[in-house]
Amino acid sequence: ELRRLAEEGAPEGAVVLADSQSAGRGRRGRAWYSPPGKGLYFSLLLRPQWTGAAAAAALTLVAAVSTARLLRESSGAAVTIKWPNDLLAGTKKLGGILTEAKSEGAMLRYLLLGVGLNLNHQIDDFPVELRGQATSLALECGRTLERAPFFLSLLENLLEDCRLFFKKGFAPFRQPWKEMSSSLGKIIKITLPGRTLRGKAVDIDSAGALLIEDEQGKHHRIRYGEII
Repeated sequence: ELRRLAEEGAPEGAVVLADSQSAGRGRRGRAWYSPPGKGLYFSLLLRPQWTGAAAAAALTLVAAVSTARLLRESSGAAVTIKWPNDLLAGTKKLGGILTEAKSEGAMLRYLLLGVGLNLNHQIDDFPVELRGQATSLALECGRTLERAPFFLSLLENLLEDCRLFFKKGFAPFRQPWKEMSSSLGKIIKITLPGRTLRGKAVDIDSAGALLIEDEQGKHHRIRYGEII
């Protein structure tokens, strides 16, 4: 819906917000479970005044920093970020962020930033197969959150942080991301086109790429992939 509005000329900051979704999705087309009255599901339109659609990949990391910071402040829960787009509490998924770019040649026309958060789910609200993998802020901190005030605060933070990113790149967000990362310092497996890489996640660079040291001591700079 937001893509349609963007094509019709909607301004930066336009938002489509859903109480529930019948076909919510995450990365690689995976289903995202989004029951009514429980979570926060929205997409935000951004129109940065620069070219280079590839740089937009780091926007996912910026949005993760902005969202994780507010989740921590609002609940006291130790929310962490799993590269590139998952928000975790412990080992369980609390939310996800999806960024899509529309470009024409080298020119970036607009970005769609999608956010899905499990806020007030109780354990019975999740399908049985997800109960060992997913959690909510209410389950982690023992109380429910008012969705509207939380959403308005998050939207303000996202717009402010995204505009800073468009001016200064990922560098201002690198250290906060590292401090909230669940990936750095660990031995991980990451899926890449046509192969799987195993190694230690040692750092993230100023462009948002994950730096992996493999078992032979060779370093790899990973911009796209998925930790498994």
